[in-house]
Amino acid sequence: MPYLALLEADLTQMVKSWTVRIWLVLTALFALLTLPDTLSGGSPASEQLGGLLATYPLVWSTFAIIVSGGAISSEAGLVADSILSKSVTRYEYVLAKLTSRLVTVLGVYLLVVLPWALIVLRQAQGDLAWQGVFWAVMLIGMTLFLLTSLSVALSALFNRTLVAIVVVWFLWYAASGIFAVLEVEYLSPGHIIEKLPATLQGDYALADQVGILLGLGLLSGVFVALAVGYFNEKDV
Repeated sequence: MPYLALLEADLTQMVKSWTVRIWLVLTALFALLTLPDTLSGGSPASEQLGGLLATYPLVWSTFAIIVSGGAISSEAGLVADSILSKSVTRYEYVLAKLTSRLVTVLGVYLLVVLPWALIVLRQAQGDLAWQGVFWAVMLIGMTLFLLTSLSVALSALFNRTLVAIVVVWFLWYAASGIFAVLEVEYLSPGHIIEKLPATLQGDYALADQVGILLGLGLLSGVFVALAVGYFNEKDV
């Protein structure tokens, strides 16, 4: 299928990307540096894992934006040829780009976070609840899902990669204020990060966690739908 061929080609490009490789190495090194202190009981495990998780929307988000913000705009002059030569629809083209970026961003995240969390749960005498770890990892993963969807959507909107990246970066770091104005601050990265230690300890309401996941998923879907709708009508 043309869609799968395009997805495979884009994933291969992501695997070979030096930006992705540098990001994976840096975040893995950061996690390794914090692991001994956590295992020795030097700091509460919930604080250490919460700090590690928080780096993804706060620090490593820059790499996610760079990787995703150029998904479509970086091929602005080649989109028409790419669509025609691979016989894919515009809808399939956008979804292939989105899927490859989601796999890349979430893959880097989970490759580092899951082993770290499992080691600490098994070895450290910490204050973690495995259910809390599950929800915390899911919530941060969904914020990255939202960020990637927004980045790809703006990459479809703008023809210049730098413009798309700058706009996404500004919106992301202003997200807490934007969500507060819209009176849905519980969906903001800042709110989720603030609640991470309590979540990791199992101190949360299940309905709240589900509501946040559904809200972030719905918002991501809106961004994807807007990107596909715009790109279908865009002159390429």
